[in-house]
Amino acid sequence: MIVSYFCPYLNCMLKKYSYILLFISFLTFFSNCKRTDEKSGVVEADYIEYNVNYLEKMAGDIPTRMLPGMMQAYYTKKHIRTEIKGFFGQFMLVQIADLRKNSVITMLNFFGNKVVYYGKKGEIPAGIKALNNPEIVYTGDTMTICGLTSTRAEVTTNEDFFDIYFVTDIDVNSPNITTPYNFIDYVLSDFRVQLSKLKMQLVMQHHEKTTVQSSAFEVPGEYVEVSRDTMESLINSLFTKE
Repeated sequence: MIVSYFCPYLNCMLKKYSYILLFISFLTFFSNCKRTDEKSGVVEADYIEYNVNYLEKMAGDIPTRMLPGMMQAYYTKKHIRTEIKGFFGQFMLVQIADLRKNSVITMLNFFGNKVVYYGKKGEIPAGIKALNNPEIVYTGDTMTICGLTSTRAEVTTNEDFFDIYFVTDIDVNSPNITTPYNFIDYVLSDFRVQLSKLKMQLVMQHHEKTTVQSSAFEVPGEYVEVSRDTMESLINSLFTKE
């Protein structure tokens, strides 16, 4: 009789513990999957290719049509990597942004010479010209760029007035610390930037979800650290040849 009395209670407790064990099993499974992914050194990213349009025909004595025509960018939850290659593979300029530290590393590889500048917290990247007293007006106007809805904003500085576009479909915190637009909280799809003395307009031409090796956001050991002034002098000499 005692066993019969406790049977419903025991059955209830067994079912309860079965659910708990099942829940723990799911947690263990997904935790193991996450650890495996981290151990593999692979992170999820939004990959974007930007077409580079130069706003002037010459950079010093170099025709801008000879300069790199594309910038690649990887946006992750913790980092951003931008990359411009040119001169038949003899030149590569890379920015690595640490979104947690709010800082940008600039790496330059020119004809086998590899240098790196470690930017300070909140500092605009080396070689990038800051906007002079910018004011922005969000118009609410939209257009489609690279298959994504982009919103237009008007930017006014002490020297210029122009439009830029951004997308809200890509979820990245502080996506513009590699640009002069760190005050905009959305990924840019059409914008202007000045690198050294080069005035450029970058337009998104390809976007996809992908994975990237976490080592892409690390500085290889062969890079030599230099000052900001040295890095900017090197960039200026490479792009303008004045």
